[in-house]
Amino acid sequence: MEADHHARHRPGTSRQELAARVQRKRMFGSAAIDLAWVADGKIDANIMLSNNPWDTAAGVVIAREARATVIDLDGSPHNMTARATIAASPKLIADLVELISEAREATRHSQHTAEQLL
Repeated sequence: MEADHHARHRPGTSRQELAARVQRKRMFGSAAIDLAWVADGKIDANIMLSNNPWDTAAGVVIAREARATVIDLDGSPHNMTARATIAASPKLIADLVELISEAREATRHSQHTAEQLL
């Protein structure tokens, strides 16, 4: 858990690259609540780059019932073995996937540049 904490806050991580590209970043403290808020339209999207099925299962069902699209990082439908949870309305999901892809590529590029400097 300690290593995960450091990875989340280290400069050049996907989370930081993604946060720099969005208008507002909020974490409500519960994956199910985050996904329910997507379902209700209170927030446009929710991105969890790491998750556990017991944290997301109920929220995924709620979001899907409200016609939100819920996928994994590779764009496949979210399931219990998903590495990430990405939820948004069907009209936003393609732009969101592109945004995540750009952030991940920027992270890879910055890490590669840092390795070259060493």
